[in-house]
Formats: sequence, structure tokens, C-alpha cells
Amino acid sequence: MARDARPGPDRRDCAYPLWMKPSSPESGFGGYLKEAIQAARFPTPSHFARAAGTDPSVVLRWLSGEQRPTIRSIERIAPVLGRGINEIVVAAYPDRVGGAQPAPPVAHPLVHELGRILAQDSPIPEADRAALAAVLDRMLDPYRRVMHRRRSP
Repeated sequence: MARDARPGPDRRDCAYPLWMKPSSPESGFGGYLKEAIQAARFPTPSHFARAAGTDPSVVLRWLSGEQRPTIRSIERIAPVLGRGINEIVVAAYPDRVGGAQPAPPVAHPLVHELGRILAQDSPIPEADRAALAAVLDRMLDPYRRVMHRRRSP
């Protein structure tokens, strides 16, 4: 079996080149963006840039720390990354909003991928999106009951 075909963390690790290695908390917005791109499962910054409708050279300047995104750019990239606008603003401008670097999200990376697949503007045909949503709904139903009991006092 080819290395890229294996499920799990090994597949994600091999899909990302060296620029995607985990960043340290001190790496600023560039590090935050690298982690967000990886969590959203984009194979390269160029793929992310195309999905966000942004020039790849601009994304590379954000990653290098040479430039920070404008508010309009943040509004455009937030849904593509599956992140909130406020979270990205704090990450990009901690010196202006008085916030610390946000913690990485606790949501599984598949959450963001499914959000993009099931979104109204997804290139996946509506019938396929509806079928996927129905299958997922049936699969998740028993776990919803377990999670509901777990949260109850």
C-alpha cells in the first residue's frame, strides 16, 4: 500500500512538506497560520490560497511574518480555515487587541474538512452532499445519546 493511502496521522505527516512542521508558540501569526492550514488539511499554502481566493505569494508573506492580513483578507480566509474572524484577528494583531496567541482548536481536523465538503458553495454535487450528511447523521446518532448522557448531571 502506498504511504499516502494509509489512514491516520502518518498520511497527514507525509502530505505536508517541511514548511508544515509544527511551529512553536513564539512563531507569531505565521506559525498560527501554518497550524490552521494543516488542521484544515490543505496540502500546501498554494492550495489554501486558491481556496481562499488569495494570491499564493501573499499567503507566503503571511507565513514568513513579512506581512499581516488585512481585515478583509481575514474575513475571506476565516471560513476556509474553519476559524472565527475574532480568533484570526487576535492571532494576527495581538499587539493591537491586547490578546495572547489563541490556543489551537480542540476540534478534530475532519470537522473543518467536513464543513468545507458540506458547505453550500462546495463543488460536491448537492445529492452527494445530502447522501453524505444522511450517512453521517445515522452513524453519529448512537454517539449523540452517549454524549448527551455524559453531559447530564
